[in-house]
Amino acid sequence: MALAEPPPPSGVDTPKRAALIVLAGMAVAALVVSLDLTSLDAETVAARVRASGALGPLALIALLVAQAAVAPLPSPPLLMAAGFVYGPWVGFGIGWLGLLLGASVCFGLARAFGRPFAERFVRAQRLAAIDEYVGTRSGTTFLTVLSLRVFMPPLFDAVSYGCGLVRLPFHWFVLATALGELPKVGSFTYVGAAVGGVPGWLTTWILLAPVAGLVVLRLARRAARARRSPAASSPAAS
Repeated sequence: MALAEPPPPSGVDTPKRAALIVLAGMAVAALVVSLDLTSLDAETVAARVRASGALGPLALIALLVAQAAVAPLPSPPLLMAAGFVYGPWVGFGIGWLGLLLGASVCFGLARAFGRPFAERFVRAQRLAAIDEYVGTRSGTTFLTVLSLRVFMPPLFDAVSYGCGLVRLPFHWFVLATALGELPKVGSFTYVGAAVGGVPGWLTTWILLAPVAGLVVLRLARRAARARRSPAASSPAAS
């Protein structure tokens, strides 16, 4: 059974929501201008974040949320800057949290304002493809979103908006995103941290992690199919 699209949002709170979005957009624009990030690259971001002192992690998280939701900023330079400035572990935590919050914002915006709003940021054809791929897999929706996160990082924002347009529970979306973004965040923060030098054992784990992730995902899919098979055959047996 396909996941139906949520009912259209009520118009009662629309002005308040629109005002919040405008204020958030203005805050993001002010942050980008104040950090001089109009021409984005990892070196520039790292220098500006380091100059921000204690506010650097918050600035990175805010930028990661912005690039996911509204701003045409790529995430890899931000993730690499996090690894370069704060090291592989703290940088990973900053990048992981920032992308997770950004994805949640995209999901919430699509759920609150509907498809016309989402199509301002994601092409209609891409949203339709996400609808078809996610919405027709109700039994394994979690694994479907997880696989999209792992294997299709360029569709990160499209998946976030698209999942907000189908009846996917938010907690499953968050869990799939939290797990699925691990390879992307780990790889880019590691590249940034590698400029300053990282221990050899960490390199080994970084190289082995994708293989381990593929094995776990395959086992999870197999277990999900095994659980569905008895359920599908039980009416016939009775």
